Amino acid sequence: MAGQTLDGSEGSQGTTEIKGHADPACACVQVAPITLQGCGEHKMKTDRRKIRSQFAQRESRTRHGGLLARCAGFAALCLVAISCLASDGGVPNILANNNRMPAGQLNSGVFTLHLELREGIWHPEAGDGRAIPVYSFAEEGHDPITPGPLIRVPRGTELHISVHNRLRFAVAVHGLHQHPGSAADYMELALDETKEARFPAGEPGSYFYWASTLGGKADRRSPASDASLEARHLDEGLMSGTFIVDKQGSNTNDRIFVIQVWAKGLFTSNFVGILSINGKSWPYTERLRARLGQPEHWRIVNVTPFVHPMHLHGFYFYVDAVSDGETEHSYIPAERRMVVTEPVHGGHTFDMTWLPERVGNWIFHCHILDHMMGDYKSPVLYGPDGPSLISATMRHEDDPTRMGMGELVMGITVNADNAHLVAAKVAALPLVAERHLYARERPASPYVPAGPSFFLEGVSKDVEPIGPPLVITRGERTAITVHNELKEATAIHWHGLEIESYYDGVPLWAGTSQHATPYIAPGDSFTAFITPPRAGTFIYHTHWNDVRQLTGGMYGALLVLEPRQKYDPVTDKVFVIGRAGVNEMRDPLVLNGSPQPGLMVLLAGQTYCFRFINITPNDGTVRTSLILEDHPAKWRALAKDGAVLSPPQATLQDAVKDVSVGETYDFEFAPTEPGDYALTFRSLLGSEVTQMIAVVPPGSAFSVYASKR
Repeated sequence: MAGQTLDGSEGSQGTTEIKGHADPACACVQVAPITLQGCGEHKMKTDRRKIRSQFAQRESRTRHGGLLARCAGFAALCLVAISCLASDGGVPNILANNNRMPAGQLNSGVFTLHLELREGIWHPEAGDGRAIPVYSFAEEGHDPITPGPLIRVPRGTELHISVHNRLRFAVAVHGLHQHPGSAADYMELALDETKEARFPAGEPGSYFYWASTLGGKADRRSPASDASLEARHLDEGLMSGTFIVDKQGSNTNDRIFVIQVWAKGLFTSNFVGILSINGKSWPYTERLRARLGQPEHWRIVNVTPFVHPMHLHGFYFYVDAVSDGETEHSYIPAERRMVVTEPVHGGHTFDMTWLPERVGNWIFHCHILDHMMGDYKSPVLYGPDGPSLISATMRHEDDPTRMGMGELVMGITVNADNAHLVAAKVAALPLVAERHLYARERPASPYVPAGPSFFLEGVSKDVEPIGPPLVITRGERTAITVHNELKEATAIHWHGLEIESYYDGVPLWAGTSQHATPYIAPGDSFTAFITPPRAGTFIYHTHWNDVRQLTGGMYGALLVLEPRQKYDPVTDKVFVIGRAGVNEMRDPLVLNGSPQPGLMVLLAGQTYCFRFINITPNDGTVRTSLILEDHPAKWRALAKDGAVLSPPQATLQDAVKDVSVGETYDFEFAPTEPGDYALTFRSLLGSEVTQMIAVVPPGSAFSVYASKR
């Protein structure tokens, strides 16, 4: 590991070995799930010898690469019930770390920390709930925690960090070096070995450290693969911690949220896994509190190998900085993105700031469906034979404690003061417009299976494969009544809109504890009062019984226009990307509800607005490209998530853009010459859908089709 030796001289592999400190009693090997009997009403105490025996079992690991590795990126890694109670004193419980209290000691500009790698029992939910034997970091003399102990120092600090490997196999520890740095800069630790790293903190930023096992000779990985989070086995995903370098004198009153994963048996019928934020999964994640009008500063750290599009309900946030784990880029004000959804890729971080402007309950969550639902996992995760039991059959109203959600979700309550919660109030504006949206079953069509979708009164002729564009006007108070004609409950979220909490569409949570939003039972209706403060491209979609309803087509574009502006579908083109089923290896991507969209005709010399929406269940990255003669065309960026881009961001650029789940983008396309274009939406999960576009001269015979929708 590059850094400095004990005497301060430079060394290319300058960690300092400290031999000894043996403790054979704490040795262990690869984790295996605990299987206990009697996990019903009468919980049984965990057998220490059984746990230690399972820790000692060396199991074969599932390696993932290429397309299958990317398939894992869309899916939350669900854990079935493994055991019930905490272990006794032989194997310690691993505590959840809320990342509020830094570890170590800082004296006279020198930070000292003694870390250990240890085994323990992790409870991702309740303390008496599921128990998983895992590995994690601990500060010497303290219980192991996950995420690992927080390293937080000001710029200019000299760090002295030792790591003692109390596991029964060799490990590689990454990230304990100066930043910016190299991912290949790591220390190897044999069984019961201790090493120390000494290095300057480097540049301010949000970073992380992590460990992976090296195994025996037959299982030993190369240094190149060891440097990548993608090479780490998923059952080692809790060996991670945060490393923050602050600017001198900066405000450290922020929050740090670390996304982690644990899983086994990927692409087998016995797959189990779970995702967590700061060591817990919804509904046991920390319930956050914010004060009205007081800015919130958060750091999002992704130590999984998967992308997570993180979505904040009800508010925009600014992206202040991004990091790849080694180098951070802080944005100047003109560069800061104002978004409601920001994808954080594996091994990356971002810093964000948002202003609570309305009281009530809100959520912050990953928008990949099986990253935010505890009762559903994509069949792809279970391999070609599928899961041994069909998941996601439970209706959300049958488990109100989860509120239809799971795993990567955090609840936020915005208070007007510290004493009490003020109920959300609708602005006293006159009602200007009404919309009636009906949730109905749709019969099968030649390309799309039967399922639930929407009928918009006065706009729709039939129940289409997806909901029609719902058009409202900025500043006009509009009542949208959702009528549920399905045989199951539903709820609708107005994605990206700055509205009151009660109308946000998260049943049993949004609003207040005294006046929570209900789900819409079969035969019932619910009216949301919306006064949108800005024009842009947004989404409406189901937020209850999401799997069947979302893949069935219960989503659509929500377009907010400026006053006196009219929606003209001839020049205002909406492209909504979805899925026609729950299995990404079998069910196709669909564009505006169709896997095979017909030809679109545009006119040369005409300016068009292209609005892109990704509301697939799990396609975390959809590469969107407009190609002419094997080369990208040009378009001008206009908006992101409904927010108009600043002039430095609104640039003419190659027509290639990655669109993650829950994101919207607006572009201006002004073709000057006739040609045949291919607008392709390619998921990193392997499937694609293409919209062919013919640009023709005005007045040509074919131009009559350009006036059609």
